Amino acid sequence: MNKKTIKNINGYSLIEIMVAIMIIGVCFVGLIQAFPFALKISNSAKNQTKASYFAQEKIEELYQLGYENFATGTIEVKHALGSPGSDRAAFYRETIVWYIDRDFNEISEDQGMKKITSRVYYTDSISKNEKSYTLSTVLTYR
Repeated sequence: MNKKTIKNINGYSLIEIMVAIMIIGVCFVGLIQAFPFALKISNSAKNQTKASYFAQEKIEELYQLGYENFATGTIEVKHALGSPGSDRAAFYRETIVWYIDRDFNEISEDQGMKKITSRVYYTDSISKNEKSYTLSTVLTYR
């Protein structure tokens, strides 16, 4: 006669528990490593936003002066926007103004239109390379 034995298994073996803990650990380590990269992406976006504000700041300043109250050429050479240790110290700005014609070509004589270009430089937190944000606008004589 064949005797069949049926075992009743009511728990997990030590190997099953160790495999489960290892899988959870690998997933946890992967998630932990994603946070610093996400922080770098966030800082990169923050720097680009600040650069756009600093470029707009200079254009608004020139706009407030009025068309006739600033010259053409390099208005600002590339320089740091703040003193060391300040929030603005990591940003550099240059501003150039040209006379332009109705086709937006740069010209040497005044035809009633100026193009203002403000370029802000900063170090990208992901690639560690210098990036720039350029903002241009046209101001006409009133």
